[in-house]
Amino acid sequence: MIRRHPWRWVAVLVLVALVAGGAVLAVVGRRELEPVQANHQQQVVITVSHGESLQRLVDDLGAKGLVRSRFFFGMYADVRGLGFKLHSGKFILDRGMGPSELVAVLEGPASQLPITVQVQDGLWAGQEAAVLQRDGLFSAASYAAQVRSGSFPGISLPSGAPAGASWEGMAFGDTFQVSPKVTAHQFLQLQLSDFEKKVAPELDSGAAQVGLTPYQVLVLASIVGAEATTAQDRALVAGVFFNRLRLGMPLQSDVTILYALAAAGQPASKFTTQFASPYNTYLHQGLPPGPINSPGVGSVDAVLHPTTTNYLYFVSLPSGKMLFAVTAAQHQQQVQAAGLG
Repeated sequence: MIRRHPWRWVAVLVLVALVAGGAVLAVVGRRELEPVQANHQQQVVITVSHGESLQRLVDDLGAKGLVRSRFFFGMYADVRGLGFKLHSGKFILDRGMGPSELVAVLEGPASQLPITVQVQDGLWAGQEAAVLQRDGLFSAASYAAQVRSGSFPGISLPSGAPAGASWEGMAFGDTFQVSPKVTAHQFLQLQLSDFEKKVAPELDSGAAQVGLTPYQVLVLASIVGAEATTAQDRALVAGVFFNRLRLGMPLQSDVTILYALAAAGQPASKFTTQFASPYNTYLHQGLPPGPINSPGVGSVDAVLHPTTTNYLYFVSLPSGKMLFAVTAAQHQQQVQAAGLG
């Protein structure tokens, strides 16, 4: 009978563990190297600086949501020798690219082709700035500065805007074709030109019919668009606000406080109806001094064509459904029944 030494059994167990671990690592790695998205619809610009390290590039790709795992993509890129093939410049990538596609683009020449940039309507300028910086176009600070005080000859604020008003509300959300080298000034100019083409004419022609200035329509549309999502609800909400304005009631819109908090660098968790701000429509009657976002055409249309009712209150349910009421008592019953009171 041959006697086996105990260490041989240990060696066998270690070998089995290594093989099993390698298989698991391979499965995990294959999954983590899959594209972030199934389609190629979301383009992102990556800027590679002169002498940039592969690790810094991988970190940037991870931060912009272009790779699932920095660890596994970093290993893959290192094996492909990407660190020795990097060129400085801007590169157009998208979240539907796999690792081989990403490496192929990054080791090639910098892009000169136009890119597609999508800006959602209903965002306030600070949110747009963050999105555009995340997509690699320019810094959020440079965009915010242009919205605050940029000069655009030939483009004017809607009639009724107060002196010193920013371009908040006019940074129109749309799909734009731009150069990867576009500046914050150039991009905002595209948005403002789009606004003047698609929104301004309707403001100018319809504002007087609802008893507001074009700028006031823009302000109210920004609130309506933040409160409601469907065309029917937007028109009903607009009607509620017009009823309140006519009766001298404060608008009492939570979204105006949320904007004031964000503009002041405060988190939404600090929400209180007593937050000191001219945008707080619980503390101040009438419209706030300016728009709280860049409303879409649908929101502007709702203000220019509000639904006429006796409603003075509304509440949004977690499901997205909105309930409307004529009296405070009815409104309170709806709030309590929904478990929101």
